[in-house]
Amino acid sequence: MKELGYAVGDDVPDSHVIRAAAELLLDPNPRIHGVCATRLREWGPASQPHLVALAECDDPKARARVVDLLASIHRSTWLAQVCSDLATGGLELETGQLRLAQLMRPLLQTDRMSAQFDEWAEQLRPRVEREGTRNQARLLGRFFRSELHFRGDRRTYYDPANCLLDQVVSRRRGIPISLSSLYLLIGRRLGLPLEGVGLPGHFIVRLRGARSVLLDPFHDGRILTRQECFERLRFLGYHVRDDALEALSDHQMLLRTFGSLIHAIRHEDPESRVLPTIEQARRALLEATPGLRENPPDCDGAAC
Repeated sequence: MKELGYAVGDDVPDSHVIRAAAELLLDPNPRIHGVCATRLREWGPASQPHLVALAECDDPKARARVVDLLASIHRSTWLAQVCSDLATGGLELETGQLRLAQLMRPLLQTDRMSAQFDEWAEQLRPRVEREGTRNQARLLGRFFRSELHFRGDRRTYYDPANCLLDQVVSRRRGIPISLSSLYLLIGRRLGLPLEGVGLPGHFIVRLRGARSVLLDPFHDGRILTRQECFERLRFLGYHVRDDALEALSDHQMLLRTFGSLIHAIRHEDPESRVLPTIEQARRALLEATPGLRENPPDCDGAAC
């Protein structure tokens, strides 16, 4: 498993050996701190507590080495976890979205995020329990728009923060795929039959029922007709296919999210060190999603 950045399964030495190697990372001699960095990277997560203890050292160059190594180990550990998830049953939408946010913010407490979603669902539950499909859709859109104050971010659309669920929640702004994901995560807690619909260049959700309803989370939860969706596609120059309004799986939604984040980071910082990690994770997700290897999802090269 060297391709993940550290040798999973290799023998990891005792704590005092790792601590000694971490302290030698402060040595100004490149030959010494270079060898130590290599070994600490191979030991992966076992090295992290010892590096954290040195992250505030006085020498700015040594401090930079420690911080860079911590970030490198975090990226490798994160990628290994994503690959492990995919190998043992796949990634659900919530897990995948929160894991992606945790790549960018290692100290993010994902259980708190999930608890926030639980709380919002309980606030909405008594309002939608006995309502018909159209009223449920209307109430869901109103809840996100008028009470939680979520909006589509038109001004800074390509900000990477718009792809990261924790940032979308704190800023109350996002792009179509991230806002649609939030609708689904709350709706699922309520037992609502919501599903994601990936239009070319856009993303909406559908509430299934005897007469299903389409909602556009990016545009304040506006209710759409099928005809309006088709007219939008024609206006944008897309050929309207029979499967244009098909539901997407969790893996397909995550592929769109990962692709949007990759595009946004390339737009902001093409040299970002986190970019190859996200690209590797997206390739692994694509390989683990039946039927998509030959037919990648739309919106592969742009945030949506």
